[in-house]
Order: sequence, then C-alpha cells, then structure tokens
Amino acid sequence: MRRLYVATAVIDYNGDALGDAVLVEEGRISGVGPESRFRGVPRVRLDGYLTPGVVDAHLHLEGLGMAMSTVDLRGASSPEEVAARLARAEGPVALGRGWNQEEFIEEVLLERSYLDKYVSDRPAVAVRVCGHMAVANTRALETTRPWERHPELVDRERGLLYEDAAYYVLERLKDTMDPVELVDAALRALKSHGIYGASSMACTAREVRALKKLEDKGRLGFRVACYASHSEWRLLAGFGGLEWRVVGVKLFADGSLGARTAALTTDYSDDPGNKGKLLMDKKSIAAEAVEAVGHGLRVAVHAIGDAALEEVLEAHRLLGEPSWLRIEHASIASPSQVEKLGAQSLWVAAQPRFRVSDWWRGKRLGSRIDWSYRYRSMMLRGARLALSTDAPVEPFDPIETLRAAVGLCGNPGLCPESENLRPREALQAYTLTAAHASGGPASVLGRIEKGAPAALALFSEDPTTMTGIAKAKVKGVT
Repeated sequence: MRRLYVATAVIDYNGDALGDAVLVEEGRISGVGPESRFRGVPRVRLDGYLTPGVVDAHLHLEGLGMAMSTVDLRGASSPEEVAARLARAEGPVALGRGWNQEEFIEEVLLERSYLDKYVSDRPAVAVRVCGHMAVANTRALETTRPWERHPELVDRERGLLYEDAAYYVLERLKDTMDPVELVDAALRALKSHGIYGASSMACTAREVRALKKLEDKGRLGFRVACYASHSEWRLLAGFGGLEWRVVGVKLFADGSLGARTAALTTDYSDDPGNKGKLLMDKKSIAAEAVEAVGHGLRVAVHAIGDAALEEVLEAHRLLGEPSWLRIEHASIASPSQVEKLGAQSLWVAAQPRFRVSDWWRGKRLGSRIDWSYRYRSMMLRGARLALSTDAPVEPFDPIETLRAAVGLCGNPGLCPESENLRPREALQAYTLTAAHASGGPASVLGRIEKGAPAALALFSEDPTTMTGIAKAKVKGVT
C-alpha cells in the first residue's frame, strides 16, 4: 500500500522540520519533504505534527497488560479503601496496583488483615505503586507460600511481601491469566498513544512465548527489546524474531525509594538506622555481566539509591566496556556520580514522571533531595539519557512523561529548573536515544528517514515548544 501522510509539519527526532509530508510504501518510509514533491499518491491529511514514533526505554509489557485488567488502587485514601476497591475485582484472583501509604489520610501501612476483611474467598494481592512491595491476603499466602522461597522478604503475620517475594507471588498468580491477551492489550494501548517500540524489562519465558505467538499471527506491529529476568535469562538468550528479541538481562542492585528499600549511603531521613537494602554488590554485578556479555547480551541494572548506583559504577569500572551497561533509574545521584555517568557515557533509562509521583521524597532524603532526578545535569555531562515510564508504575501516555521532563509538574519545587530538559532534548531522548538504548529490533526506530519503519506519532500541538507540550495530545498513525 502506498500513501502520503500530510500534516501541519513533519518533525524529526531532534526537532528539525523536514517538510509537511511523509510517503509510506509497504510499511516503510520512502520519502519525506514538502507535499508539492509528491504527485499521483493517495493523500491522508492529518491535523497536527508528525514525529518518529515514541520508544519507551523501560516498561513491563505483561505487567502493563495485567494492570489494565486489574483494579486501579491509585489515589486510595486509606487501607480500607484499598481493600474495598480490591473486593470489586472480577475473576478467580483479586489483583490491584497503585496504592501509596503517603496518600493515606493517616500514614499507616496496608496489611493482610484489611484484605482478609474484604476478600476472604479467593487470593488477593495489592501491589504498591512502586512495584517493589505488595500485601497479600491469607488465601494468596496459603496458595503461593512465598516464605519457602524468600523467607527474609516475607512478613507472614502482616502479609507484607518485598522485592523477589512479591514478584514470586505475582508470577504464581499470573498462571490464571492468558499472557497473549495481556501482552496484546498492552501493545494496542501503547500504539494508540504513538508508542511503537520499547524495552520490556524482566521478561519471562511466558512473555517471550506471547510475543512469538503474536508475531506469528501478524499481530505485533511493534518493536520489542526484551531484557530477560535474572532467573530466566540463561534459558531465553538468543530467542527472537523480526520485531522482538531477547537483547539483555535485567538485574536489581536495590529496591525502591517509596518502600525504603533503595540503597542509600546514609540513613533515610524519616527512618533512622535504615539505609535500604543492597541486593547486588559490584563483584556480583560484574560477574553476572561477564557471563551475560559472553552470550551476546546487554546488562540493565536497576539502581535507585546512590549506594546502589555506586556499586554499578564500580562494576563498570572493573570491566571498562561501555556498550554492555544500562543503568535503570539512577534516581539518587551525588555530584561525583553524575560526573562519572557522563565521563563514561553511560546509558541511563530515566522516568521523569517519578518527579511528580514522588512528591514525598523530601521526607526520605532530607537535604539530599537535590541529588534526585538530575536529568539535565547527567545529559550535559555526557550521559546518554533515554526516557521511559516504567509502566505500569507510571502512566504510559508520552505527554505525561514529556511534561514532567520539561518541568510542567504543577509544582516548581518538584521539578527544579536546573534539571529540566528542553523540549527538543526531551523529544530526542524519547525517540532516537531511547531506540538506541533499547537495542535489537527497537534500534531501527526513532527517526524519520527513507527505509525506516513507518512508525509515526501525531501530536496535536508542536512538541518542540513548551506551549505545545502543555496542550498536546498524541496518538499513533501507522
């Protein structure tokens, strides 16, 4: 099929105007420029600004699909409200995500007793907004018995699950859901918002099988770079098709700031004596990286706290090869660490929307709040910043991410001017840089040029201006 898309303007990854028309033939771009150059071609007239399709450098496809079919717990004002919402879930398992004790009227923690009161007839799990902590009811605990696998990460009395214990319970309960349907739902939602590529983090064998089935049926239409889960990457290395591939392994150096499990160099300001939890040190990260790189894989390491980030930086120093490493989040970075990130030209997959949702971070960090989300400093010093959402942790709508990246946060204190990206910088970080950071099949995305896949996003307003980002909506075109 051959058609010409005509828009208000065609804008490349760096904000440069390329004309007002893009010629597409058989799913690929075959020309770009002013409409007058193209004759005898069917026109599709669009009201808005065409850009390369967005690439989300860090999300969870199956988790997003699961979140779309579970109860939204965001904004709940008490443990009772969380449990009452969860009780309305349909199906054999009651799953919900998004609660945050920082939003409760009284800052008390959700516990098993609340869930048991409202949901006693089937397993129920409420995942905290960060994804690093969950609460299970008695039926869910009895069904999955997570203390047998991760005794140090389970509080059986209160039903609290941390890190791998939470993931284990969710994996067991996912068996009641169809992974193909979950991944398909996530992909359809992403494409409708102009997103055509992603790094899907902590991929499991179940997600890989779902991607293969969807591609075999011609239903993918999306470029996926899978970063396999730590427990399964040795089984999944080398698997892939034209539109998806296992390109890396996902490691965790620490937990989350919200759950106070992110590893800090000094105590949490609101929890003296607690520095969080370091899950991997520099030697274990380096050893895992050597093995993974030997299989042709990249390594993406989750590091939110500055102590965890230091271990990752030291692991990289030990190995000295920049191409294998991605740092996920780098939420808390000291001035010296920002310098190291830039000097080593490291990839950093950042989530600007955290600047908004982590409005409470001053309580955790005290004076170290100035070390949080230092995106512009990292970029100016040479780090390769790729934007993402960590969906379903944050909304996958690109406009939400762009607004937070450029400082349209509703509260200047959450987004200090010194760390705001410029609109053109944000666009590049969300297209070309994110594509390159993802690697594999996603690396061909991110720019409008002859031969590139015709994956285009349509912004209702000019995304290279602050006014445009403030007002814009975005959707997919091809």
